Amino acid sequence: MKIMTRKDGKKDDLESLHTFCKRLPKVELHAHLNGSIREHTLVQLAAERNVTLPAKCLPHEAKRHDPDREALFFNTKPRSLLECFDIFTVIPQCVNDLPALRRITSEVLEDAATDNIAYIELRTGPKVLLRDHRSEEVEHSTKKEYIESIISVMEEFERADQKRYEREMKNRDSGLARLPLIPRLIISVDRSGTIEQATENIQLAIEMSRSSGGKYIVGVELGGNPTRNDFRVFKPAFELARREGMPISIHCGEVSMGLNESEKDQALLKAYDEASAIIQFNPDRLGHALLLSDSLMRSLLQNPIPIECCPTSNIMTLDLALHHEGSLVEGMKMHPQLGKWLENGYPISINTDDSGLFNTNLTKELLLVANVYHLSMAEISSITLNSIEHIFDTSEKTKSRLRTDIRAGIEKLTVSTICMDAKKERE
Repeated sequence: MKIMTRKDGKKDDLESLHTFCKRLPKVELHAHLNGSIREHTLVQLAAERNVTLPAKCLPHEAKRHDPDREALFFNTKPRSLLECFDIFTVIPQCVNDLPALRRITSEVLEDAATDNIAYIELRTGPKVLLRDHRSEEVEHSTKKEYIESIISVMEEFERADQKRYEREMKNRDSGLARLPLIPRLIISVDRSGTIEQATENIQLAIEMSRSSGGKYIVGVELGGNPTRNDFRVFKPAFELARREGMPISIHCGEVSMGLNESEKDQALLKAYDEASAIIQFNPDRLGHALLLSDSLMRSLLQNPIPIECCPTSNIMTLDLALHHEGSLVEGMKMHPQLGKWLENGYPISINTDDSGLFNTNLTKELLLVANVYHLSMAEISSITLNSIEHIFDTSEKTKSRLRTDIRAGIEKLTVSTICMDAKKERE
């Protein structure tokens, strides 16, 4: 891989990279709302609702690391793929009413903004919740009200953050004020459900995207437990979404598969056939795609579909760090695809997937990738800028604004970093 250097000809040390990644205006395209819940919020909501959380939902720390520095590269939540989906069955028991939904949405946006994310696409499936779990009368909301509650929080947050940004820009000479967060929403289809439920969700997304939620609902996706069901069951629903102009993302290649259509093992053959069908469907983006066979990856290299890569999530769900005392660095070295994607210049974005489940954020994800694959600030910046081209908000105004603002932010941040490094050398 070609290692880019800065304009001053120096390589970037880890401390400078960490500072750069933290202050970099970022783009997050694969973040599940429920999976991004703060840990203490989950514990608090569970206590309020008399829900007993299983041990796997509680924190368990990795051993032998410096909590101030090396913790960035250690797994504090060793959870397998199936454990993650077990946890996903518990979270809805805690986020069971509209106030809890609004709370976690607001907190996820706050955390994203704190992490200097300039654009985020949250994804969630519409659910029927209680209006308020404290009410003596049991009243349920509709799926439409579920989405409306999320959108109302997004609207309020975006409006307030834009005003904050305008105030800061007036009071700062450096122009390094944090960019305002642009939040958007992807409607999910759970592959554990039925085609009827999938069609209902997609029809709701289409209906609401044409009305007041049009600015915020930017696409649909298929996710959930990859061992359940098959994309081909839900294909008619996503064909409907495509006819209506809705961008589509499909989780793909999360389980082991055969090398080709001649595979003898039926489970591996089924996984291969499904992944092949997804790629032939040609969605706008693929989620994960980390266990694709070489033949399918060759197909993608010829006709690329942007991939939403979630490094820590991939390491955890494949147990890649399990035998290295939780070292994410050692786990990342065994990632089945990321090194090849970077080497080939394949279109990817770097994402968190479930920041709450994996105790991560986008700063940590970018720093981990930069550390393992020896990426420079310029290369990290390039990944971020290229991610803008993959967003589901089809408004050219949004893309143009992000391109201009993030590129300007990178330039100012690069100059600032070089100046700080020069100051350290003089000292």
